[in-house]
Amino acid sequence: MKNYLLLIMTFCFVVSINAQDKLYVNLWYGKVKNENVEKHLELEEKFFSKYHKERIKNGDIVGWDMWQIVNPAANDMTTTFVYAHLTTSLSGGINRNNASIDKLEGISASDWRAAQIQTSRNYVRNYQVLVSLKGGYGPQANGTPPPVVVLNYMDVMPYKAAEYEKMELETFMPAHKEAGLRKGWGLHKVLNHYGSDQAFNYITADFYDSLETVYNNMDQTNPLGDDQVKNLQAMDAIRDLKRAHIMRLVKSVR
Repeated sequence: MKNYLLLIMTFCFVVSINAQDKLYVNLWYGKVKNENVEKHLELEEKFFSKYHKERIKNGDIVGWDMWQIVNPAANDMTTTFVYAHLTTSLSGGINRNNASIDKLEGISASDWRAAQIQTSRNYVRNYQVLVSLKGGYGPQANGTPPPVVVLNYMDVMPYKAAEYEKMELETFMPAHKEAGLRKGWGLHKVLNHYGSDQAFNYITADFYDSLETVYNNMDQTNPLGDDQVKNLQAMDAIRDLKRAHIMRLVKSVR
């Protein structure tokens, strides 16, 4: 199934949900050969975005977003897409898929199979990360997310996890919201990877209105107040920021 061929990064990172609901984000990362990117985008538009619309109608997921990493590693001759599947339940598995292609207008079974095969051939590498949303603010779940997101991958010692979450949610989230630069923010805990060999176990997501805003923010070098320095030093003692991905929104389905 396409679930195993695509890398999907579910970005409900900042969406608001009912208080009684738990939000999970199934992240699939897929590296596509640069020469296949144009065809890959055509397949997403013609086949798979429509299929995920049916999954939403069917209740398998509450949203699906496709992102492209715009700050790849040096000498990386591929394009990485990150697909986001948003769900409020893990019942039936993280790749729950009960939608039928019979409901996809103008798409035959043979065309669907051909699209799946071609998509699988486009990828040179893929991997999956499942996270739960611990807290955040931003757009509603039924709305299109902001066009740019920065994912920050954090390494936190397990015995400091509660302290880390408390600091992010009670100190830094209110500061982000008050500053107004970010259009949304979320803290996520990794659920399906753990152990000393794993590079990160938390992800924060910063949403912005444009790439220009991200770069202008990075370009600013302003003096910090004593309280800001104190909070940053306390955070550095708890977690290690391993890397960050800047991504642009390619397609959103609600």
